[in-house]
Amino acid sequence: MVEYVYTLGHSNRSLEEFTKILQNYSIQILLDVRRFPSSRFLQHFSYSNLVKTLGEIKVDYVWIEELGGFRKFGKDVEDIGMGKSIKSEGFRAYATYLATNRRAREALGKLASIARQKITIIMCRERSPWRCHRIFISDYLFSRDFQVIHILDLGKELKHKLPRYACLRNDEVVYP
Repeated sequence: MVEYVYTLGHSNRSLEEFTKILQNYSIQILLDVRRFPSSRFLQHFSYSNLVKTLGEIKVDYVWIEELGGFRKFGKDVEDIGMGKSIKSEGFRAYATYLATNRRAREALGKLASIARQKITIIMCRERSPWRCHRIFISDYLFSRDFQVIHILDLGKELKHKLPRYACLRNDEVVYP
């Protein structure tokens, strides 16, 4: 059985557009992977407002802080030289963080476990998945035999594939 997971960047979407997307895909649970679950400019994406809105449309909400982005070498993770083919230092730091941080690995396992039980969407701020750290979460899920679908807009999707800078070794994503 193929297991599906959706991803979505809330970007500057209206609340109406956002909830319509969730309902269109029959989403049962939203996993928020923002490091800081707030939005200065779009208050409907701030934690308390989002929890309330999702409750009204019968979608569960879980914030997984350990999977939040904006990780830095020297602060959040040690630069051990992995991922040299990843151009963005921030993305390289995040990939290293996911690979080496025990709490992040446990959070990935928790995310996969939830996604096996409910129709799941992973949400962050950035609309484009290739410009967002959720691409690395998607790589992990891909390595666990999930089919990851990035929702760009209502009716516009992108099926996840490993990026050029990633490969699978012994069922683990590696960034050489």
